[in-house]
Amino acid sequence: MKSLHSNILKLMDQIINQFAANIHKFTFSDQAFTRCRKLNVIDLIKVILNMGVGSLNNELLNAFPNVNYRMTASAFEQQKAKLKPECFKAIMDKLSHARSELKLLDSQYLVVAIDGSDFNQPFNPESENIFKDKDGRIYCQVHVNALYDVLNKLYLNLIYQPRQQMNEREAALTMLKYLDKQEQDFLVLMDRGYSSFNLIENCNRLKHCHYVIRTKASKGNGGAIKEIAAMPDHECDIDLSCRVTSLHRYYITHKDTEKFLHLVLHKKRHYKTVRSKNT
Repeated sequence: MKSLHSNILKLMDQIINQFAANIHKFTFSDQAFTRCRKLNVIDLIKVILNMGVGSLNNELLNAFPNVNYRMTASAFEQQKAKLKPECFKAIMDKLSHARSELKLLDSQYLVVAIDGSDFNQPFNPESENIFKDKDGRIYCQVHVNALYDVLNKLYLNLIYQPRQQMNEREAALTMLKYLDKQEQDFLVLMDRGYSSFNLIENCNRLKHCHYVIRTKASKGNGGAIKEIAAMPDHECDIDLSCRVTSLHRYYITHKDTEKFLHLVLHKKRHYKTVRSKNT
C-alpha cells in the first residue's frame, strides 16, 4: 500500500509539472504566472490539493514552515484567482488515465461504484446550497455524487449538487455516459437509492455498461420492482419479466388482471392532473 501511494504521488508530480509548462490553457489571462513570484504555479496547485479544513493562514503555515518562503493569505488569493477551476479536473482526469496497467475483473471489466454523500459548508445566507433539515435547522450543504474505481483505488468523476435539489440517478447517468465513452467494458455497483426503470433502461443502452443494483425486496409498495419479492431467499439467477407503461388509462384498466404491471409517469407530466390517453 505504501508503494502504491508513493507511485501515485510521483505520478501526480509529473502531471502537475506538465500542466505548469502549459498553464496558460487554464488561466484567465495570458499574462498570468509570467512574473517571478514567491508562489509559483506548481506550488499553488500542490498547496490547493493538499489543503485540509484549517483556516487559510494555518494551511499556509503548514505548507511553508519557513517564514522566508511563506506568502500572505492575500497574496495566495491573488495567485489562486488567476487559475481556472477546470485545471484541477483536467489534472485528475490525467491521473485517472495515466496508469498503463489498470486492474480489471477477469482481465476485462473495470469495476466501479457510485454513491453519494452530504457535506456541510460554512454558512452563507445567500448561497444556492441552503438546506432546511426536518428539525427546522438551516445549513449550507452540498450533495457529492462520486464514481470510484474499486480495484485501482481512484476517483474517476464527481458531480456536486445543492442538497435541496439533489438527483442521484441523474448524476449517476451523467457519469456513466461519460465513462462509456472511454471504450472500456465496466461493471458498476449501485445501492438501493438508484433502483429505477429509467436508469436500468439507460444502462441497457450503454455499449460498455454492465451493472448490479441493490433494490428493496419488501412486499406491497415498499419496493420499486415488486417482482423481487417473488424470488427465493437464496442465491439464484432468474430472468424476470414485467410490463412497464406510461399510459395511465391502460394501467387503470389492467392493473387488477395483469400480475406484474408498472406505471411510469413521464417527468414532464408529473404535475398534470389530467393526462391524455395518448401519453
